Amino acid sequence: MSPTPTVAPYFGLFGGNPDPLVELLLSLIRGLAILVVALVVANFVKRWMVRLLSRSRISLNIAVLLGNVLQVVVIALGVLPVLRAFGIDWPAILTVLGAAGLALSLSMQDILKNVIAGIYILLEQPFKIGDHITVKDATGIVRGIELRTTIVSTDDGLQMVVPNNMVLNEIVTNRSASNLQRQVIVLRMPKGSLTEMSNQISATLKNFSAIAPSPAPVVALESVYSGVAKIRVEYWVPAGTRIATAPQVVEALQTSFPDANVTVV
Repeated sequence: MSPTPTVAPYFGLFGGNPDPLVELLLSLIRGLAILVVALVVANFVKRWMVRLLSRSRISLNIAVLLGNVLQVVVIALGVLPVLRAFGIDWPAILTVLGAAGLALSLSMQDILKNVIAGIYILLEQPFKIGDHITVKDATGIVRGIELRTTIVSTDDGLQMVVPNNMVLNEIVTNRSASNLQRQVIVLRMPKGSLTEMSNQISATLKNFSAIAPSPAPVVALESVYSGVAKIRVEYWVPAGTRIATAPQVVEALQTSFPDANVTVV
């Protein structure tokens, strides 16, 4: 009677030696699962930290900074088990991190400059989230201050992403620091002498004590199409008075220019 053939272990699942490929795939799956969980938890922890600190007296800038730092820490804690899952021990991890840090510092100097500038902006608070600023010939509302970039919604309805290092090195005008808000009014009227129209508009604006003398109101010709001039008028008023002042200014300009179409932007 011939001996019963022995079934060779298949990928080490039935008592044989584990297959190296299977072990590698399992380690890879476990590592990816840990990394995904770490990213999700880090994002959740960041939002939770910002919401928690925002309810206290801590500045929103500081809350965002601490949230970003905590997010990086959680991700790092998630990456370390992934490295260990592939058999990389602590000395090797520290060696790799040291070499990677040196390489990154040399090859990503611009990014590091932006990160350092972002930390400075969040700590020193030359402006805060929600402030109305002018930077690099663009004016808008600060929507976010990240570690690398500052996000500004411009008055033209665009989203501008500015590297923090540029913000730090540029002249930034914080229009909210003086508790002033900008109002924009557009006049469309038959083309005439720009100097006369500007003088008349400026004289009309001087009748309103709420309009700040500094920064001074701006009157600019934007375009002329089919004999119709589009004139942009900007002025600044104390916060809380803009909504009440705008209709009065529109009515006064409409009286001064009966043929004009006066709208609030």
